[in-house]
Amino acid sequence: MNRFRPLLRETNVAHDWWELAVMRVLFAWLVWRMLPAVVPFHSQPVPNGLGHFLDFTFLAGASAYEPLRMSVLAALALYACGLVPLLALGWTALVLISVGTLENSQGAIGHHLQLTCLVAGAQCLAYASALGREKGRGIWLGSLAAQRDAVHAAKIIIVAAYVASACVKLIASGGLWIWQLPEISLQLVKTHANVYYDTLWPMNTWGAETLPALIAAHPNLTRLFFTPGLLLELLAFLALTGRRAGFIIGGGLVVMHLLVRWVMQLSFSAHEWLLVIFFLNFPYLIYLGLTKWRHGRLETIAPA
Repeated sequence: MNRFRPLLRETNVAHDWWELAVMRVLFAWLVWRMLPAVVPFHSQPVPNGLGHFLDFTFLAGASAYEPLRMSVLAALALYACGLVPLLALGWTALVLISVGTLENSQGAIGHHLQLTCLVAGAQCLAYASALGREKGRGIWLGSLAAQRDAVHAAKIIIVAAYVASACVKLIASGGLWIWQLPEISLQLVKTHANVYYDTLWPMNTWGAETLPALIAAHPNLTRLFFTPGLLLELLAFLALTGRRAGFIIGGGLVVMHLLVRWVMQLSFSAHEWLLVIFFLNFPYLIYLGLTKWRHGRLETIAPA
């Protein structure tokens, strides 16, 4: 077991300053993309979360919401530049959570904003923790160490969400989730029926008819196909052990989401982008590839 301990050790990756800047810019873009242009809800018929204590219906008025939305844009610009990250991201998280609370107080709970809000909140806590170490100086400009801690906190909350999702599947099914997988055929029929009733478009596609029949006819093949997704979620914490593990686990989870979108017509685009931003980190891979190519070319031109 001792030989495996270093492989399982949590690692706060020493991202370079430009990597952190790219991550901030991309996360700011994602938050802005997730923030709706208009809030169409004028009541809180079924209060959820903070809705039990506060009335968020004021967000439905353009006179109140539009200035808030523009203030978030300004805050995201500051955050992307690394300026007052705690205040900028804290305000952004507050507005995003308020919008999500009102949306989830309509009688049906969605979670498309959930992980983005959690990542923003986790980074806020990391920046707040850095203030004590840096004696308040970090409130204006996040240090390199604070920015790395914020990114690591984002990674922790992302993998925690996936591990929690897997645990909920197992707990809710009494440990029989894999055995019950063939029943997903009913969920597929229901999902496509809901799309039909929402749009009145005929749902006679392969995913609406042929796939549910195949799943029902081949239960063991269905279990073999879907079980890796559950294992990926359960082992998502391994993504915290380094760059390579993060890329492998993150890439696997993105593929899982793409398959879910294809099979079940369920999109989790924010989750996919969070994995791409914080785990796949394509800018670093491009930089690494160019560096190795340049180094190899120089060796070819002037061999040692």
